[in-house]
Amino acid sequence: MLGLIAPSFLFIALHLNVVVYTKLMENFEPKTEVRETKFNEATEIGISRAFDKVTTRFENSPDEKNNLPYHNRLHSEDVVRRTALILSKIREKLPSIVAERDIGIGKLIAANHDTVQNWQENIVEEGQFTKITRKRFVGTNEKASYEEAQLFMEEINREAGEEIFTDSDKRAVQEGIDGTVPNWDQKEKTVTQLNVTDKVGLTAVAVALSDLGTAGMDGQEGFLSETDRLFREENLDVLDAVKDLSMITDEQKEYFRGRMLSWVQAQIAFIIGRKNLLDSEMKWIPEEARESVKALFDKFDESIEAGKKSFET
Repeated sequence: MLGLIAPSFLFIALHLNVVVYTKLMENFEPKTEVRETKFNEATEIGISRAFDKVTTRFENSPDEKNNLPYHNRLHSEDVVRRTALILSKIREKLPSIVAERDIGIGKLIAANHDTVQNWQENIVEEGQFTKITRKRFVGTNEKASYEEAQLFMEEINREAGEEIFTDSDKRAVQEGIDGTVPNWDQKEKTVTQLNVTDKVGLTAVAVALSDLGTAGMDGQEGFLSETDRLFREENLDVLDAVKDLSMITDEQKEYFRGRMLSWVQAQIAFIIGRKNLLDSEMKWIPEEARESVKALFDKFDESIEAGKKSFET
């Protein structure tokens, strides 16, 4: 009799386990979907708020000198677009290491990487002329930008009453924006980003590449536009002088033209340097996805040629 009862109990126990497991799985899937929906919605809010900050601070500022021809909403949108493209290429090859959530965090980082742009005037006497350029607070601007982004993430968590953004997400935002801190490479005559190392995640690598990626990824049209806008932004005395062209003397015209020519030459060298450094910067991307990402940077040569033609003109 006992021999008959034992299998019955075993069958019941197994049946109960199946029922419990089924219920758990039924509950798990909807909760996961809800959590990811909340994350996606919060990320889009964060991106939108960052764009609004940039627009308010650097396009509609009451102080005209804070309205930036280059570091504005267009630049932020371009970095978001390029970041998503790079991470998507990696995900196509390695979906196990780049999830859709990572792409969302990458876009959030890109949108927030330039929300703080504090600076001071740099005044240099050049003969009869006074050259006034913009000196940015490199490093501290990036720190302030990622701190604002982290405050937003904490605010979202408080309002939701749950952890929409994890501590890992916050660290990713910090290292991603910190990764855009520029450093001048004297040998290559270009900008590098020394905070991007093997210690940071792929989102930081993607944002850093995207921030300096116009010439390689978007080609001559994007490069020429950025070159002109960045010149106007950096050279405050020129930006001020062109408000009234009738007041510019022939001597000033020649002085400004010389600076413009030097600027274009420097930008050509900048692109060549970025092209030369591409392989070394690709080492942070897993080998399986490296060629796919590198293929996105196929427009260096056309940008270089466009720069040369601009110089000749």
